[in-house]
Amino acid sequence: MHGVRLLFTALLILLFAGTAHAGKLPDTIIFSPEAMAKTKQRILERDPLLKPAYDALIKEAGRAVTAPAESVILKPSPPSGEKQHTYWSLDPEWWPDPKRSGGLPYMHRPGESNPEARSEKYDRQRLHRMAADALTLALAWYLTGNEQYAGKGTALIWSWCCDSVTRTEPHMRFAHARPGVAKGHHSGIIETRDMIQVAEAARILEPSQAWSNVVTRKVSAWFTSYVKWLMTSRFGSLESSENNAHGTWYDAQVAVFAFYAGDTTLARSVIGTVDRRRIGFQIEKNGAMPAALEERASRQATFFNLEAFFILAAVGERLGLDLWNWDDPYSGSIKKAFDYAAPYISPDEPWPFGHTGKFAPQPFTPLFHRAALVYKDKRYLNHLKALPDAFLIKDRAQLFH
Repeated sequence: MHGVRLLFTALLILLFAGTAHAGKLPDTIIFSPEAMAKTKQRILERDPLLKPAYDALIKEAGRAVTAPAESVILKPSPPSGEKQHTYWSLDPEWWPDPKRSGGLPYMHRPGESNPEARSEKYDRQRLHRMAADALTLALAWYLTGNEQYAGKGTALIWSWCCDSVTRTEPHMRFAHARPGVAKGHHSGIIETRDMIQVAEAARILEPSQAWSNVVTRKVSAWFTSYVKWLMTSRFGSLESSENNAHGTWYDAQVAVFAFYAGDTTLARSVIGTVDRRRIGFQIEKNGAMPAALEERASRQATFFNLEAFFILAAVGERLGLDLWNWDDPYSGSIKKAFDYAAPYISPDEPWPFGHTGKFAPQPFTPLFHRAALVYKDKRYLNHLKALPDAFLIKDRAQLFH
């Protein structure tokens, strides 16, 4: 009887804790805190419409919680003359020259992805896996309160950013290497867009028992150092000057990382120039983005650039700066660009604006949920009905956007 009473008391404590947490808006950077809180309430109420997506998230979190921590020190060897802590990746469009001994120097084959860039020789896939798992675990913790998820998510971020044995140096000097041509290229900075997921995961995990003020200070210090490198390095300057997705994602990274690290002044200065510097230069009055349409996979490039614009608008929302509705009579807007592309989210829908190339719509479904929320227009969700039901029913974008 005493054991039953203790069990009942423990269950009441867990229920109270979960309910109390559900009533507090999460302190997010990108995701809508209102949408997350609503999702948590619906999960607590066992909403059957969300069960498939929730179950898929928990299944993925179960895999992530047992996955090994990722670190740049796990690659077979670092770039020549560098420490193992140096991030190293291969520009995916560069290939060995079959006519030369050892394949050097590598040659550029635009639009063709070299599988070597995804190999364990380099760090690209490690970063991608770590960031995706950290966010999955953070979101699973938010919905369940299971500290096992929070503990593993914290450990992944600590290993990548903080631990002196395993941490990554906060620069990208050796990203997008072109063997025999260049040790690195400024275009490689776009790979740390994955760290936006890490910053969001860190913010979500802060209230958990697994997190601590020490972790916050260490992670913030890493992002502060990386932002400094982005703002002062030659590579950062070159990437910032690009008038395409590289430039948009550069701004998105600086804004998110600065915001996370507490430098709202810098974040505000970035967001405050997006209207004229990025939207005005990249988006035409009808919503077309010419630089994206010139790409070999122009549909993918269009949605990819829109994703960065949505992130910038989300950060602006936190700062009280409205990029969602910014418009100019002589240029386009984020809304116009999205309206231009949205009807073509299905690969089965012919893309009339240029080279289609490869297109994977799955990463971009959160844009439709966020647009429906921001613009108070559920018709945006109708575009998603063209995608397979088997995917949509489990799509995480229903839960967080």
